[in-house]
Amino acid sequence: MKILVVCSDFPFPADHGGRVDTWGRIKVLAELGWKIHLVVCGKQMPSNEDMEAAYVYVEDIRLCSRRSKLADLLHAIPMQVQSRSELRNVELEGDYDYVLLEGDYVYPILSNPKIKHETVILRVHNDEAVYFKALARSTKNIIHKMYYHMESSKFTVLQKKMLEKVDKYLFISSKEFDSFHKLNPSVKSLFLPPPVTNERFRMNAFKSKKVVFIGSLFMPNNREAIQWYLEHIHPLMLKEQDYQFIIAGNSRKQSLSWLEPYNLTRVVVHDTPKSLDDIYNSGYLFVNPMQNGAGVKLKTIEAIQNGLPVISTSIGYEGTGLVDNEHIMIADKPEQFYAKIKELFDNPDKAKKLLDASQSFLRKHYNHKEVLNGFIHSLNASYKVKQVL
Repeated sequence: MKILVVCSDFPFPADHGGRVDTWGRIKVLAELGWKIHLVVCGKQMPSNEDMEAAYVYVEDIRLCSRRSKLADLLHAIPMQVQSRSELRNVELEGDYDYVLLEGDYVYPILSNPKIKHETVILRVHNDEAVYFKALARSTKNIIHKMYYHMESSKFTVLQKKMLEKVDKYLFISSKEFDSFHKLNPSVKSLFLPPPVTNERFRMNAFKSKKVVFIGSLFMPNNREAIQWYLEHIHPLMLKEQDYQFIIAGNSRKQSLSWLEPYNLTRVVVHDTPKSLDDIYNSGYLFVNPMQNGAGVKLKTIEAIQNGLPVISTSIGYEGTGLVDNEHIMIADKPEQFYAKIKELFDNPDKAKKLLDASQSFLRKHYNHKEVLNGFIHSLNASYKVKQVL
């Protein structure tokens, strides 16, 4: 069986949420015996080392450049999509059993003559219309706010067009899957959790007093989350002996001056670290104080896998299936958020119990390989029935 995976960003290294999901799925497909061809249309070209890492799992890689023009803002299609219009012309082999679109951004590939629409599966990373509206709420820059609102409106229209060409959907968020399925019950859709592998689960000795946040530092909703924590929670936490707040993520070489207005006493920032392992290993717990967003916040899932119990806002855990006070602790008001951290700091046994329960939940319910394999088998069975008829 041969599958074409189409991405808007090179999936390796898996150093942020979207890449973690896509790279994990490529590895799962390879384990299932699929021949994988990869097409990527993004801004940054991968290094030779990144290409070599991908070739361990994929047979063929085609790259095309994302070309953004100011005129794209006036196009009816979202700029994130229009800038990848070269996908229409990229040379492909064809004869794919399935074509897996990693998100709405790669929509132009559907106009490539080598793509058969009946083979297309869409991986929904976010409800992009909702996501861009959330980004508009997060940013204080008026120009950015206008752009995000424009993209949100355009994605609303595009999603209706995609329904005319795609009838197989895989949702990363259980919440977004439920909403979609109610509106489109005849469409073949499924909740496919992000890839979780048992060998990646880590334990925690709960000896440090480090609170960790890991997320892309160029994204306005992550910046907003960090700023909320620094304004409301961090000053209270400074009363705790040996406490530190650890921030890590890829800044894409953008300025971190947005941190300067805040008290950065006992704050450590790791800008674009090569590895997150030591950061996870040094932490006591993970915070996800997101105020705006859509889809599944993979940072929450990654933290649990890497041995950190999670305290989050309601936005930070939606779509995961995790249960408040059983697998995760949820607080939306600053005083409650602080109290939850203090509770786990003062009670390592409770922190361990929370971590154990959340990891058990992921092991049981986030079997990406099993769900994906079952989904593809169901598609193959349906296709064979059509052939007979």
